[in-house]
Amino acid sequence: MRPAQGRDAQVRPVRVHDLRHTCASLLLAQGVDARTIMETLGHSTITMTLDTYAHVMGTALRAASDRMDDVLGPDESEDDPEGESAA
Repeated sequence: MRPAQGRDAQVRPVRVHDLRHTCASLLLAQGVDARTIMETLGHSTITMTLDTYAHVMGTALRAASDRMDDVLGPDESEDDPEGESAA
C-alpha cells in the first residue's frame, strides 16, 4: 500500500517557508522575545526579524499594553468624563 498523496488526503500544499513564518508569528503572539525568534529562524540580524514581523509585533504590543492596563486597574477619570471625583 502506498502513502496517500496530498491531493488524496485533501491537504493543501504548504511550503517550508510558510512554516517558518507561522512559527515566528506564533512565537511572537505568545510573547517570545524577538532575539530568541531571530536565533530560532537563523536570521543574521535582529533588524531582519523585526522588519519582517513588524505587523505581528504591533498585535503583541497591543496585547502587552492591555495586560499593563489590567495590572494598573481602570482609569478613575474614565467613569467621570469631567474628571470630577464623587467626594
